[in-house]
Amino acid sequence: MKPNEDQIRSTIRTVWSTQLGLEIHDAEHRVNPSGTPTITAAIHISGDFHGGIRLDCSRALIRRAASIMFNLPEDQLNDADERDVVGEITNVVAGNIKALIPGSNSISLPTIIDGSDYKVSTLDVSSSDDFSFTLDGEQLTVTVLEHGS
Repeated sequence: MKPNEDQIRSTIRTVWSTQLGLEIHDAEHRVNPSGTPTITAAIHISGDFHGGIRLDCSRALIRRAASIMFNLPEDQLNDADERDVVGEITNVVAGNIKALIPGSNSISLPTIIDGSDYKVSTLDVSSSDDFSFTLDGEQLTVTVLEHGS
């Protein structure tokens, strides 16, 4: 059983606010930019619940987050810094969402994918919910997946 939409949205906004001091805003729909530099992190949840959390984010927004986390100007960051930050943010979001799921569950280490033209597919998904947000024109989406039936 997944947490409800309000719990998930509140959790995601709280993580961005407390970790980065950034106020993200709910978006009405998910935008799938083609050819735009994007970074994705995925974490699996296993135990009484089988599913996962995926965060898809513009590279520009992750670079801004990395600048805040490392207290460095954006031009001093590298790709590894961005991957570290998207993994850490996704890990914190997944851990907080996992805490809302009944039963005994654990989360995996994040898998990071980045580029300008890729598609992420997950097999055996029985339900999937997207939670999209914006910040200064940049978008991020957190997807909560449940496997099997």
